[in-house]
Amino acid sequence: MKKTIGLITLLLLLLSIPSFTQVFTVYPEKEIGQAEIIVTYNQTFQQDSLNPRKRQEKMTLLIGKNTSSFFNESTERFRKAAQRFSTAAELNDFVSDPANNIRFGLSRYRIFKNYPEGKITTKDHFPSDYYLYSENLKLFDWKLSGETDSILGYKVQKATTNFAGRDWVAWFTPEIPYNDGPYKFNGLPGLILKIHDTRNHYLFEAVLLEKPGEEIPIYFTERSYITTTKEGFFRAWNSFRESIYGRSDILPEGHSRNIIGDNLRRHNNPIELIAE
Repeated sequence: MKKTIGLITLLLLLLSIPSFTQVFTVYPEKEIGQAEIIVTYNQTFQQDSLNPRKRQEKMTLLIGKNTSSFFNESTERFRKAAQRFSTAAELNDFVSDPANNIRFGLSRYRIFKNYPEGKITTKDHFPSDYYLYSENLKLFDWKLSGETDSILGYKVQKATTNFAGRDWVAWFTPEIPYNDGPYKFNGLPGLILKIHDTRNHYLFEAVLLEKPGEEIPIYFTERSYITTTKEGFFRAWNSFRESIYGRSDILPEGHSRNIIGDNLRRHNNPIELIAE
């Protein structure tokens, strides 16, 4: 890679992927299921609670018979691309070509429901550590409403819940009998096609539902993780943010550490405000 990279690229590398050395390490993947349905969601979110600007990303939910996986579509494309090349220079050239439509996803996590049984397992990372934590699958106390609507041609019903410091409004369809949904949301009598918090900082809305035309495995990458609790992960992430504020060795020429700090401080509105 070039010795000097842009600030935006640097921040994306810091916040979205580990080091290039780790990117090129191919780890074994354990198949834990086969996708029976693929759901693509638009995620619209506000990173900075003081700035109304919204970002959008495509997210994918693979639902199998006993488990599911939820992840960032761009991050997955980058991961697959990284496995094709033997040097960072080759990958950089491939990623830099707009025709390949490879972008760094801002949502770093990958979420598995009912893996292991009865648990939600979250994998997340920031340079250069990978973290793994589990929660009970039955996280949500849903309140069903009689209100109905239509999404993608399916009749949907309204439900509400409180989770991690936010109040949420969900729309689910009993016509698709999977008690799953985007992010960690689950437990309703049908697939969640739309869910948003009442502050309208986060919105997941299904835009495409597909039956796989070929076998699509749901895999779990077997590598070394720092196994912790959600509270432990939050503490590690906050500690990482604070440590970046004071570092000068990673800064591109001509940029001050205040620019790095200001950009990180704008990431102040996570989907989970508190670790319950």
